[in-house]
Amino acid sequence: MKSAFLLVFVIKLGLLAQSQVLKKTLVCICMEELSSDLEDPLIIQNAGDGTERLFVGEQKGVVHIFDHNDVKFKTPFLNIADQVMTGDERGLLGLAFHPNFWKNRRFFVYFSSRVKPKKSTDDHVTRLYEYRASRRNPDIADTSSRRLILEVQQPFSNHNGGEIIFGDDGYLYVFLGDGGSAGDPEGNAQNTLSLLGKVLRIDIDTIGNRKGYAIPPDNPFINKRNFKPEIYAYGVRNIWRCGKESGRYNGRILCGDVGQNKFEEIDVIKKGANYGWRGREGFDCYENRTCGKTGPEVKPVFAYSHDIGIAVIGGQFYSGCLNPRLSDFYIFGDFNGRLFRLYEKPRIQKWSGRELRLCDSSMCTPPLNNTYAKSITSFGIDESGEVYMVSKDDTNPGKLYRIVDPVSNGNPRRCRAARALYMKQRHLQEGKYVHLDSNKTVQ
Repeated sequence: MKSAFLLVFVIKLGLLAQSQVLKKTLVCICMEELSSDLEDPLIIQNAGDGTERLFVGEQKGVVHIFDHNDVKFKTPFLNIADQVMTGDERGLLGLAFHPNFWKNRRFFVYFSSRVKPKKSTDDHVTRLYEYRASRRNPDIADTSSRRLILEVQQPFSNHNGGEIIFGDDGYLYVFLGDGGSAGDPEGNAQNTLSLLGKVLRIDIDTIGNRKGYAIPPDNPFINKRNFKPEIYAYGVRNIWRCGKESGRYNGRILCGDVGQNKFEEIDVIKKGANYGWRGREGFDCYENRTCGKTGPEVKPVFAYSHDIGIAVIGGQFYSGCLNPRLSDFYIFGDFNGRLFRLYEKPRIQKWSGRELRLCDSSMCTPPLNNTYAKSITSFGIDESGEVYMVSKDDTNPGKLYRIVDPVSNGNPRRCRAARALYMKQRHLQEGKYVHLDSNKTVQ
């Protein structure tokens, strides 16, 4: 075990030192197009099971698999299109694999349900379900294993949130929008008896009293009056996509929160935090009556105006080995097609944000290119920490890309060897491991 961690540590240490020198010279990036036959893709995830599969979810309720050679499987991993309500911001919005998926086959989906709320004027219901991958074929979900974890009534069609992500603490974080319309008309984000406009933190490994989950004992408001115990943070508008850091601040989560009229923002998720919506939008006031008057507020680490973008798409921390100049960058974008990178200066603990531009065609030579479908919808990472993006435009409903630095590249064989050794040693602890090339489990 020590040899695996030592090898990974040595490679990471070398890349970190190299990246600190090269980071200052990063000028542009290229795109490697991997697929052009997707339909409204919204999700990119990996299972963390050593198979290096990439899972891409479409709004209509279909999840596809790409293998480690970037080949799309003919049969979808999951197809629940008959259960998913689409249109506007509704659809299959979130996918997360259990940290021990390689052993227990458990994964979770969050989607807008076709089931209409009973005796309610609400628009629809969003539901969080648990599924398991098939025991016989790990490339197909066992739909008969479905278990309802959580459901939330949504008053409007938009602002459903959708990100679900496991923290390093093993708990599931669920990000819910404020319920929709404009300006949070029902005041949900600051209403701590509502789950809307919140970051939830739940224990899905324990079934609570009449619920599909339990409340972690250290949740910040577990014993506080007039607070739902699931709440981990509140005062958010519509968080769309988050990334978890694996560098200096291991496990820290950064998210994009979509703004109203003026600003888009990036937030660090903190225990018990109030992010200020609807009083605050970005660093500015939205509603003067409540701005700064709801108690201590946590401000964004970065925000930009609508002169630059229209809807932030939260991103991912680059933690790979193939593009060392991207190390520790939080790469995110905007629905209007602009790309950005965010980097924290460790000595002064301040964030610096810049636009990421595409290189010219003389640098982005095949298989790389310097164009992409401009309506960005999501980012994700593979098991090795490489960053991917999905987007669409009027001519194509969905493409998948890998982000590449054309100038400075790591050694693919060295990167893969370190990853394979790490995964083998990790799984041998439990008595089995997964061959990366064969997808076969060895007992």
